[in-house]
Amino acid sequence: MRVLVIDDSAFMRKIISEMINNEPGFEVIATARDGEDGVNKAIELKPDLITLDIEMPRKDGLSALREIKAKCHAFNPTVLMCSSLTVAGSHETFKALRIGAADFIAKDPAVVGKKDEGFRAELISKLKALSTSKRMPAVAATKPGTPSASSGRSPTGSIDAIDLSRVRVIAVGSSTGGPPVLEEIFSGLTSGLRVPIIVAQHMPELFTQSLASRLDQQCACSAWLASNGSMLDRAGIHICQGGTHTRPTRVAGGKVITRQVEHIDGAIYRPSVDALFESAAQIWGEGVLAIQLTGMGADGANGAQKVKAAGGQVVTQAGSTCVVNGMPKAVVDAGASDVELPPSAIKQLLAQISGSQSSPKGDEGPNLGSQRVA
Repeated sequence: MRVLVIDDSAFMRKIISEMINNEPGFEVIATARDGEDGVNKAIELKPDLITLDIEMPRKDGLSALREIKAKCHAFNPTVLMCSSLTVAGSHETFKALRIGAADFIAKDPAVVGKKDEGFRAELISKLKALSTSKRMPAVAATKPGTPSASSGRSPTGSIDAIDLSRVRVIAVGSSTGGPPVLEEIFSGLTSGLRVPIIVAQHMPELFTQSLASRLDQQCACSAWLASNGSMLDRAGIHICQGGTHTRPTRVAGGKVITRQVEHIDGAIYRPSVDALFESAAQIWGEGVLAIQLTGMGADGANGAQKVKAAGGQVVTQAGSTCVVNGMPKAVVDAGASDVELPPSAIKQLLAQISGSQSSPKGDEGPNLGSQRVA
């Protein structure tokens, strides 16, 4: 895979290039010192992958990304944003994902400069996942009632496969390519939503805060960051805090709250989708609707099996619509998916669960999502 590295720091260009060049199958074909230089080299060299800094002189990363998407669509390079680990950096990153970046990696120059193994491992794993997705041929959308090429099953391909009357909670797992899909599927929700939605998105803490804020601004129903001890019974969108694992837990009085766990054996990404799905299955049983969205790896497959064993239902994002079809495919391969749907159909499904009843945001009662249990 041929990679173009765009960063205004000569030191960062050197470090990132060394990390990539030391990985078999990857070659940095050029570096660029700013967005303008990067756009020109992208047009000239036609790279497979691009790592793109956000804050740069002359032309920043967002402007460069827009131009790359407009002028390089014939060979369509996959773009990985390199974002500063700041609140401002997280806001800009979400803009980049909406423009068309495939994923992002948060960089702390002080850490990266020490050739941190954690950063290197995350960088290479993301590039590998994106390169694998880039090599896969496009799959035609499955028509209702026809066999699925990815699973060998015959899912209905319709939201009618889900019994809406049973749904008491919606648990969503998401990773690479997930934030824009979350915005899309939640855009049909109304303030008439009557069940909690709990989202485990692989992302650092600062970025999950920005995600919750973004969804709260965009959606008719409310969205919050589910910190330790937050009430999870209230209808709305609860975003699991990044950098830690979230386990919904029932406490005295029957209330369900967030319990955060720093370490779970075998859990590579935080928050763990497996932990969310498994805990939801233990608490809500057949009332769980688990939704597995795009992402690399297999996080969520074991949890989805626990949901099915408890009588719950599982939806996976259709592989042909995923930035990386790792996590949904793992659920399908485990035999735990009831139906595979594109984001537009998942949006329709959630809109039906939300219902047509509507009231102004903020009138649903006290903000239990921000309260804590002693």
